[in-house]
Amino acid sequence: MRTVTHISTDSRFPYEARCAEALREIEECQEWEVSVARFGSISEPLDDAEGVFEDLAKWHELPLAPEIRSRFFRFDEIEACWRIPRPENDIVGEFHLSHLYVTVEENRMGETWEGTDDEERELYGELRFFDDTPNTGSGRFAALRATPGASNPEIWFFDMRQGAIEMDLDYGTYLDTLLVTKGTIGWQYLFTDAGFGDPGFTPLAAGLREMMEVFPRLFPRHDYTDLRRRLEERL
Repeated sequence: MRTVTHISTDSRFPYEARCAEALREIEECQEWEVSVARFGSISEPLDDAEGVFEDLAKWHELPLAPEIRSRFFRFDEIEACWRIPRPENDIVGEFHLSHLYVTVEENRMGETWEGTDDEERELYGELRFFDDTPNTGSGRFAALRATPGASNPEIWFFDMRQGAIEMDLDYGTYLDTLLVTKGTIGWQYLFTDAGFGDPGFTPLAAGLREMMEVFPRLFPRHDYTDLRRRLEERL
């Protein structure tokens, strides 16, 4: 387990501090077994927020909105992976956030998944994944749709069973919710109409139910009201 308390965040980028606090919450939870909780590295020119957003607008036609700019972080990656080590427990969590510029420039879904028809190929060609699960290998990831001219791109969620599903949130809300859920596997389905009712989804649904039961006790400063409502609507 790697500590994150020594990481120096920058007050100009408040989302970094929020991530540091979330990783500390994960590491300090006595009921969890934590395998990863870390910040990656900072390198030039990825530490220059103004330059990053100028390049994204110029070279990728993405004039990104203030809601996205306010959640900028300089690290090439921020990740955590944890589980509750009890046989009867269904909760596992992981997130692996990529730097925004790396997301758009390098994390192209179309280079891995071609799609089965023209519509799917067009979609996959525009999706750039920014949160994936390399440690658990669940094959799930979240992506933004880099449509030229988009100021607040659509967010899509991909799994091997159902393919790409558009989520009912934006990039900023995704990043905010990630910190509240601590990356509990399957939380993204609370913002889609897919998955629930599928027999293969039963373990994930059980994990989400347990998340709603134990997280308010473990992390009382966070509000789980909306997530609980979403789960109840889908079960």
